[in-house]
Amino acid sequence: MTFADWFFKEASPVFGDKDLGEYVPDGGSAPAEEMQRRCVTTIGRRKHGGERGARLRTREAGEDDEEEGSGGRRRYTTSLGGSATAPPIRLAIGGGGPAGFFAASRLFSLDQQKLPGLTLPRPLTIHLFEALPTPYGLSRYGVAPDHPEVKNCETKFAQVAEHPNFQYFGNTTVLGDGQDEPSWGRASVRLRTLREEYDAVLLAYGASRDRSLGGIPGEDTLENILPARAAVEWYNGYPGTWAAETGPRFVDLSTVERVTIVGMGNVALDMARILLTDVDVLARTDMSERALAELARSRVRHVDIVGRRGPLQAAFTTRELRELVSLKHVDMRFPTDLLADAATRLAEPGALARMANGRLRKRLLEVMLKAAERPSLPLGSRTCTLSFLRTPVAFHGRTPPAADTPTRVSEVEWRLNSLDYPSDPLEPVDYSAAKALPIQPPLHHSTSTDLVLKSLGYQPILIPPLTYDSQRSRARNTEGRVIGPDSEVVPGLYVTGWLSRGPRGVIGDTMSEAHATAEVILSDLCASPPRSSLRQHHHHPPSLVGGQFRFDWPMWAELDRLEIARGRAASKPRVKTSSILEMLQSARLL
Repeated sequence: MTFADWFFKEASPVFGDKDLGEYVPDGGSAPAEEMQRRCVTTIGRRKHGGERGARLRTREAGEDDEEEGSGGRRRYTTSLGGSATAPPIRLAIGGGGPAGFFAASRLFSLDQQKLPGLTLPRPLTIHLFEALPTPYGLSRYGVAPDHPEVKNCETKFAQVAEHPNFQYFGNTTVLGDGQDEPSWGRASVRLRTLREEYDAVLLAYGASRDRSLGGIPGEDTLENILPARAAVEWYNGYPGTWAAETGPRFVDLSTVERVTIVGMGNVALDMARILLTDVDVLARTDMSERALAELARSRVRHVDIVGRRGPLQAAFTTRELRELVSLKHVDMRFPTDLLADAATRLAEPGALARMANGRLRKRLLEVMLKAAERPSLPLGSRTCTLSFLRTPVAFHGRTPPAADTPTRVSEVEWRLNSLDYPSDPLEPVDYSAAKALPIQPPLHHSTSTDLVLKSLGYQPILIPPLTYDSQRSRARNTEGRVIGPDSEVVPGLYVTGWLSRGPRGVIGDTMSEAHATAEVILSDLCASPPRSSLRQHHHHPPSLVGGQFRFDWPMWAELDRLEIARGRAASKPRVKTSSILEMLQSARLL
């Protein structure tokens, strides 16, 4: 590729057509070295500002880079021609959440350690692609605002991004063949392109499709029945959704007194805690301004958290439960008969050892039993109930006051369940593995509600050649290696995080799995011969659709500083930008 070709492809989106004549006179007949020097410097200043931005852009343009600790200058092949040696081994990561960053961190660490069987013959370069302009995924947009300590991992991720062989491609969606290009203002790259241009590709974009209740009556037709993701994105300031000033309103909480949460995981307890916590406490977090304004108008007095199984099968953690039962001015209510039955079963000889996570489940039950013994708060206090052995079978709505008013949910019809324990006479009973079955003959009852939040988990959105493991709600894989449609391992393609193990676990679980996957990738790269089909260039991004909208790390760093400054003025950690348009404007991309 000549310098003129490179300029018109990569630089013109930054300069605009009016500037081309100044830097590429006569269609590129000026001395290439002088044009390159002037262009990469100006691009860096315009897109990043300062000497460091210019240096980053110079590297992207393909100039020589220097590897620290190599005892000298190691040259790489450039995109502008010329001979060079030792092209880097290139890895692409699709997904800028904890899984992607933990994997990148581990890969760089292992590459530096030079362990037997894990020593690459050439330097390692990592390019990370994230659909949003902002990095950190669920750490930024999934962790509850009142859990700032969980976000401490972001400090480590920022250190990874400063590695000289790391590049961030924000606002860039990884697409499969046949998928439509994203809307204007978003960049994209095909997975096929990544697999052609990189030695290995690691997909870590998580699971974002909501599970449903199977389309039971009223689920898809009544107002105020929403997936948990809607609430989480609303209070976390996820861009372009309910958190955005120009986006749809989440729910008018001034008309809501009773909330029903279907599901018993950590997200369900997060939502209940947010709805029942005093707004002045939440105002000191990085919760979205729109959510704070709505919560200030809230009339929520009761939250019912409902699960289809019993206390010993609940999926939330001890920490989440303790925080919920510790809320001031909230009266916690439990079915004491079911707690007593669970305690009796746990007291059986060997019962604890037979259960998956037996000690955790014992602590959970102890917290529930202790909370159930507390005296009730005065009449009129906010209340929160944990209800077990119920499955929703229908939602019913109240008659709207006007013909053009949507019908809102007003009642949930429940089927009552019993627990079916494993009955193999040769195997001791594991009470945590009990299944929920309808009581026979069937018994139903109904409860009133103004809002239903479905916390049922997520499913991944797969792009070929990924295939679905329906039992574990994940992409089929073995130790992170993708298994394709022919049931064979797809060379050079890997998954980690929720995409690999299914949508469950906490950030610590994600870290452990990402580290293990990184070791698998490095081992495979060390055992594989160099891929001759790879283009021989360094730090040069692949062909992007709408690449002028790529959001790079210096742009994010500037937005990060802006959010923190706004937060400091408001006595909170940060004020998040919830508009992608505003993000692009802050980076002077629009």
